[in-house]
Amino acid sequence: MNPFVAHIKQQFRSGSMTIRLVLANLAVFFLITLIGVFERLQASANALEAYIFALPTDLSRLAQQPWTLITSLFAHFGLWHLFGNLLFLYFAGQTYERYFGGKRLLHLYLLGGLAGNLTEIVAPLLFPALQGGSFTVVGASGAIMAIFMALAFSQPQLQVQLFGIFPLRIYMLALFFFLKDLSSIGTADQIAHFAHIGGALFGIWSIQQFWHIRLSRPWLGINLRSNQSHLKVKKGGRPLTDEQFRAQKQARQTQLDTILDKISKKGYDALSKAEKDFLFQQSKDV
Repeated sequence: MNPFVAHIKQQFRSGSMTIRLVLANLAVFFLITLIGVFERLQASANALEAYIFALPTDLSRLAQQPWTLITSLFAHFGLWHLFGNLLFLYFAGQTYERYFGGKRLLHLYLLGGLAGNLTEIVAPLLFPALQGGSFTVVGASGAIMAIFMALAFSQPQLQVQLFGIFPLRIYMLALFFFLKDLSSIGTADQIAHFAHIGGALFGIWSIQQFWHIRLSRPWLGINLRSNQSHLKVKKGGRPLTDEQFRAQKQARQTQLDTILDKISKKGYDALSKAEKDFLFQQSKDV
């Protein structure tokens, strides 16, 4: 087997989720390019690639192409569009994955992108100035905005190097992108700003839900029946009374609150190894 092909297969099988998403976007772009070349050579006007991958915002057309709600999240029709999005995805995705894992990254990519697409579809129904036209949406921008905003809101003190030179807190960069999209709504720049905003808002919501779950769920994952005043709970082979269990749970909650407060003020990297291990263990127990 060709070493290049073998390397790509190995990365797709065992590489990070960020790398897999990048490869998936590249594969779709390659397929779109092949279809386009074939159509030009055949002098065809079918535009099959648009039918498969471009999301129509018109509801009647969308009803005939519902799969584009997902396929459009991996589709790019221009090389520079692809390059810009994948560069952004690589750096934001790798950092997000380091904190929250590959599975959460995939879920956020798909759901955040879907939220962005739905926002783009609903917007013309709500605002008269956007009505009367029909266009299509492609690209991973909404999904990437969800990832970037979730990362910025979970790690606001994380420092990034703008243009590799200027140090900047990530939340400042996220705020800039959000305001840029907000201020460009209604212009004729052919950019799906509502998809970006929808993805960004979903990313913020997702991280709020993440911390809420961490704060509210019983860490031991044990169901207690309140009608038993001295329920015995097995942990490590030793029974615990209700009072012992509640005291243990409260101690864990207090420690978790302290760690989360430290993350919000100083960032994840400021945690000690013991604090990181504790946080990791809680996420496994949920």
